[in-house]
Amino acid sequence: MAARSEARPRFETLGRLTEIVTGLVAAGISIVVLANPFVPIDTLIVLLAITVATDGVRLLVTGGTPRRWWQRLTSDLGSTFRWLRRLGRVGLGVLVLAIVIAVLVSPQIRELSLLYGLAIAVVLLSLDRLTHGFSAGTSRYLQVASAGAGAIAIALVLVALVDPSIGLATFAVLLAVSLLLDGVQSVVSGLRPTDPRQIVLLKLVLFALFYGLVLINWIDLFGKAVPAYGVWLILTYFAPFWVILIYEGFSEWPLAISLGLLVSLANDVGYYFVGNLLFGFHQDLVTWSSGQLGLYGDRVVTFFQAGAFTIPVDSWMMGVSIYARAVVVTLGLYYWWRHPSRIVARVSPLPPVGA
Repeated sequence: MAARSEARPRFETLGRLTEIVTGLVAAGISIVVLANPFVPIDTLIVLLAITVATDGVRLLVTGGTPRRWWQRLTSDLGSTFRWLRRLGRVGLGVLVLAIVIAVLVSPQIRELSLLYGLAIAVVLLSLDRLTHGFSAGTSRYLQVASAGAGAIAIALVLVALVDPSIGLATFAVLLAVSLLLDGVQSVVSGLRPTDPRQIVLLKLVLFALFYGLVLINWIDLFGKAVPAYGVWLILTYFAPFWVILIYEGFSEWPLAISLGLLVSLANDVGYYFVGNLLFGFHQDLVTWSSGQLGLYGDRVVTFFQAGAFTIPVDSWMMGVSIYARAVVVTLGLYYWWRHPSRIVARVSPLPPVGA
């Protein structure tokens, strides 16, 4: 009996980890699709199919505990989406993967028909998100996030389905946005915040990503004429998070450093993704990403402007820097996630009146 009780938490941990990993993969591939709207449509279809498949795998793994998954398939839940819930997440995952396989092995079918197949799979996945938002035993925050992501994704897919005149590329982009929402929500669901301060940490992470991907990249893509630009860019990474030290105390410097490094990663990894997506740069992302990740060895990929001198940055140096920062950020944020009680303002009591 004790062995069974121990197996269930381990399986739930595996399910949460699966949600996080598949959500990150789905979000990453969706961003690649959004940043490359002019690649051949068959390539977009393959990328979208892989993204849908990762979500199907998530459903298979998170369908239930090893002992009770079959009960969910046969239980009568009696709701608006009764037929979907009765089918169960495992059955839904099998159906989604079957659609993906049909799409991938049928290249002779018209591209529009393939996109319709993927759209149906996305609707099924989004319905799962929507119904999960109304399930009992889930925190209010996760309910709203899940239901909201599902509803928006369904709305985007319906727009693509009812208006075929928008074109195949736009159709693919709408599907990618839907899958991006599902991916982000999957990561949040896998993290499963139980403490309000964990939600605060999530908001800080989302702000850091937005700040790095949009605001920092906007500056970095268009304006590098500032003296000692590299130094000022590093200071800009950390600028918003010095406030944490003011309110929380200097002992919270690891949190500020972790968030600032996350901004720097969003800048260095998302530089041309954002340039392609928002500013029309149309950079070859495969070549550029290879250089950033250290695959080009001693080839110079950028220059660090430090004012009186300029430092050439080789591909391997950039790659090592990115991997090292990723490890530091992961460990740092994991620590704060496991110790949310540390995220609390330290305010000294006011002295008594007249003292």
